[in-house]
Amino acid sequence: MVEPAFTGATPARSTEESPHRSPPGTSRGGLVRPAQARTTAPAPGADTTACAEPAVTAELAPHADGRRDPAPTHDEVVAKVRDLYARHPFPPPQRRHSYRAHARYVRSVLEGLGVGTAGRRFGDIACGTGLMLADYAGEFPEVELVGYDISETSVARANATLAEEGRANARAVVADLLHLTERESFDYVVSWGTVHHLAEPRQGVEVLARALAPGGVLRLGVYGHYGNWERHLQQEAVRTLGIGMGIEERIELVRRWAVADTRFAAVQTAPPVDVMDDDWVVDEFLHVWERPITLQEAVGWLEEAGLEILHLTDYYDAEISLDPGAHLTDPELVARARGLPFAMRCHLVDLLVRPYWLSLFARKTTGPG
Repeated sequence: MVEPAFTGATPARSTEESPHRSPPGTSRGGLVRPAQARTTAPAPGADTTACAEPAVTAELAPHADGRRDPAPTHDEVVAKVRDLYARHPFPPPQRRHSYRAHARYVRSVLEGLGVGTAGRRFGDIACGTGLMLADYAGEFPEVELVGYDISETSVARANATLAEEGRANARAVVADLLHLTERESFDYVVSWGTVHHLAEPRQGVEVLARALAPGGVLRLGVYGHYGNWERHLQQEAVRTLGIGMGIEERIELVRRWAVADTRFAAVQTAPPVDVMDDDWVVDEFLHVWERPITLQEAVGWLEEAGLEILHLTDYYDAEISLDPGAHLTDPELVARARGLPFAMRCHLVDLLVRPYWLSLFARKTTGPG
């Protein structure tokens, strides 16, 4: 485990693709968040590894009498997600070239780590419609890139985009993340907005780590648990109001709510959501399976898979310090927070900052598990 320094400069980042940016670490829409439960410092000898079990959000809509079906298996989730993206591929076309700043930032991180890119192999797992994959291919023409996705529709669109842009160094193929057979194949892997859609997210992180060569770097991007309360409540309200409705009716329900409810409009702005785009509405509000991740969970899974935690950013590459002292002002509290084990320091940062998006950079230090 790399212990993040207590102080350090925030890396420069571009603002050109983030017109609706919220301040670093804010929730998805920048609203005042529901009050978090108050916590006290652990007693000597207390278990400092446990934290509250995150809530699960899923489209498994309640029946008219309020009953819910049991949580699905991985294969059931995959079947639902594959069907969802066959009808509503994501990201939508209007996000084309919106990941250029992301790719440039990754280059700066790799350069800072002394990782050369010439002749290297990168993976985008899962790539969706390939818009991020295409922007990576443009930023890294010296690299071979492979994207994977479970949706044949999304992969076809990804390869069409790559062909249109002349990105001969990249391709997309159909594959289920949890059944990926790649082993020590990539020098860099990005998984952006995927693990929180898995029935077994810890296993997903293991697969990503296994695909990395020793010394390789992973960028994992997931919805943060504590910063997503407002959106989680919106999703639950849509499921409740939409009992008995088909998908098209629920899309229209979201649109009507977006116009009529001023609080809804305040929550839905970051990252920007085009409520007039069916595919965007479905991905944001009507996804078949979504489970936001706590920072402590993500850090624990990465370390279990043999990766060192390097640093944390938000969606737009703004660094979020993993030193809880950067988020506290009382000297005694700072000292106590810094004396916690690393996992609990991360948990405290998550509670204090409540990022809606967690983007962790981690580096592989071991051979395959």
